[in-house]
Amino acid sequence: MSNNRVDELATRRTSQRPLEPLLRWAGSKRQLLKHLLRAVPANYETYVEPFAGSACLFFALRPKRAILGDRNAALIDTYRVIAQHPRLVRRRVQSFGSAPAAYYKLREEDESRLDPIGRAARFVYLNRNCFNGVYRLNRRGRFNVPRGVKTGKLPSEIDFVRCSNALRGTRLLACDYREVIAMAVKGDFVYLDPPYIDASRRYRGEYGWGTFTSADLPELANQLQILDERQVTFLVSYASVGEFRRVAEKWASRQILANRTVASSPVRRAATAELLISNRPPLLSDIESQ
Repeated sequence: MSNNRVDELATRRTSQRPLEPLLRWAGSKRQLLKHLLRAVPANYETYVEPFAGSACLFFALRPKRAILGDRNAALIDTYRVIAQHPRLVRRRVQSFGSAPAAYYKLREEDESRLDPIGRAARFVYLNRNCFNGVYRLNRRGRFNVPRGVKTGKLPSEIDFVRCSNALRGTRLLACDYREVIAMAVKGDFVYLDPPYIDASRRYRGEYGWGTFTSADLPELANQLQILDERQVTFLVSYASVGEFRRVAEKWASRQILANRTVASSPVRRAATAELLISNRPPLLSDIESQ
């Protein structure tokens, strides 16, 4: 496919006003979106994303049929409520105010005492105002991320409605990624963006405790083989590290540059190499390697 054709395809997919994700998320691939859009097949039956997070590619594509999964049940419940009540959630979020004291008061509130809209609004508010979009629970299962400094503007009510429209009809599942992958059939497209945890620094639960780690990469390789045998197209994005490069050896790959957003220091947030792999080489052919 020529570069002009790829650009045309990517432009058509986002020809309407770009649909930004409502949530901030550690490890989000928003900076890589232009590359990811180039690597999406022109036609597929169902879009499947087992590590949803902020779901930036999903919102950019707005597929007619989709399955979004994540082991973070609070995240998936929030998407379910936004799909049905976007205006109410947004107005509740706005009512909390912007003072630091409001953040810590809401963070300490027992979410089990809130109604569904209140829980979804609390999740969005804490996510939009916490440090780097990190989701972390303490041993009691309570969210304990401090308030951030650069949190950004709350998306408008129209943005909430547009994201709601994208989510309606989408199957939302709080489960292990393998359960989501098992639902993909021939003709579907699966995008996998597993959390990357840097083994060189202490892990503090940035993606939630018990999440995907490098120890799970051999099983991921097995799942990719199953998808390929099922004739399901997949795209995976992950840090270009030795463990993942071994997984990528069997498939087409392209290395690109990305900025890590989890780290606390500017040095750690410097550009790092990201590896895209797919079982359909033509999808990566027009992405320039770094």
